[in-house]
Amino acid sequence: MGAGFSTVTPSGGSVNVTSVAQAVWSYTPRSLTDIQSLVSAIQNNDPSLLSTLSDIQYVPVPYYTGQVSLTQVAAFIDNAIRNYGLAGAFAGLISNYPYGLWSTSFVSNIVTNPYLTVTSVIMLVTNQGISANNAQFILYQLAQNYYYDKWVYTVTYNAPSITFSANATLSTNVLIAQNITIASGVTVTCGTTTCFFVAQSFNNYGTIVSPVGATGGAPLDSAGAGGAGGGGIAVIAITAALGTLNVSGNPGSAGGGIATVNVAGGTGAAGVFYVVTGVTVPIGGTGGYNGGKPGYNSGGGGGSPSYAGGIGGNVTVNVFSSPNAMVTYILQGLSDWWLINVAGKGPSSTTPLINMYGSGGGGGGETANEVTAGGGGGGAGEAVVYGYDIVSGTINAVGGTGGASGLAATGYVGGGGGGGAGGLVFIFYGATSGTVTANVAGGAGGAGSTSSANGLPGSTGVLYIAAVTVNG
Repeated sequence: MGAGFSTVTPSGGSVNVTSVAQAVWSYTPRSLTDIQSLVSAIQNNDPSLLSTLSDIQYVPVPYYTGQVSLTQVAAFIDNAIRNYGLAGAFAGLISNYPYGLWSTSFVSNIVTNPYLTVTSVIMLVTNQGISANNAQFILYQLAQNYYYDKWVYTVTYNAPSITFSANATLSTNVLIAQNITIASGVTVTCGTTTCFFVAQSFNNYGTIVSPVGATGGAPLDSAGAGGAGGGGIAVIAITAALGTLNVSGNPGSAGGGIATVNVAGGTGAAGVFYVVTGVTVPIGGTGGYNGGKPGYNSGGGGGSPSYAGGIGGNVTVNVFSSPNAMVTYILQGLSDWWLINVAGKGPSSTTPLINMYGSGGGGGGETANEVTAGGGGGGAGEAVVYGYDIVSGTINAVGGTGGASGLAATGYVGGGGGGGAGGLVFIFYGATSGTVTANVAGGAGGAGSTSSANGLPGSTGVLYIAAVTVNG
């Protein structure tokens, strides 16, 4: 197409993509044959019909002027990328936005169109010619427009399949594979507070455990330490057989022998949760006998006659307006992780991975020469699952039990730790939710030196199952 195109200015007071396209299409020096060739090439899905391959930069024009459909354009670009080696050319057009024709709206409509295959999407986002921010934009558009399965196929496209045939502790917080299989009887332990599993097919016949969240109140002498909160597990898959997922809280420790110092129990550390509007975080149980107050969602430490138990840790709660909003945010964070760690591209700003875990229980108090109290149970953590088809699964998010009081001198009383509250389980599905059971019970309170000094149990957690919109 003719030189001098960049000097064309639409007439009238309004300048937008359509007016630019119309001005370009009516520009006199342009060859009518060139115009017809581009339209014909798109309509027939045949890049060989172009007058010159450099004309691909004008591909949006006949769409803006109504001569071809979006589906025809998407199919044409897909063919040109996969079979004509033009991934780099289109990557450059998306990044450089020539003449304003390759608008974000146009690119979004193309990448979410089913006629642009996953093969072309992965060739675009990994191409050297596309900027990190534009690669991020493409992945974000898939997530924000609810093309969750197309997103999964994209980030797992070049990934291997992984099978765990023996017990293992993960050294990374994100595991991405085409297929993830955990054999029967095998336990996979998360090495960080939250671990992510992303796969086309997720088949867990064993157990995944995320055991450690926020720390419990530390013991200062012989009193019981507060239990750590449970961790977090996120599974993102097209087909998911969940097996057993465990994010239960840890028990508070029992008090020891007769106390040698006077000290109140330490406060448990705070946890972090992500929820959908309307879901509230449960509270832990109060420690027995001058016990510490419970937190959201951990138990308070047991108390002694003169020194109270530690306060259970509280949580920071991040709230999403809908299930789709929550899934989309998670995929955006994983998009950035994948771009940085797999594709080697660093966007200028990123969405953080959700890092979810329960709070720590309060430590037990102790009074010298009298008694040492038990620590509060840790609050259970959080599990979030998205699967287009969920087959089955069992999720355990039980609060940690409170620690028992230690030895008490004659005539003195020591309190048991309060139980941690149950955790949060979110199951989001596209087509089928399968058979999913969850245990979100609160942990039992620890035994005091007398029954009246027992810690109180934690509250029950939440199981939330909802369908989400999935467009492809």
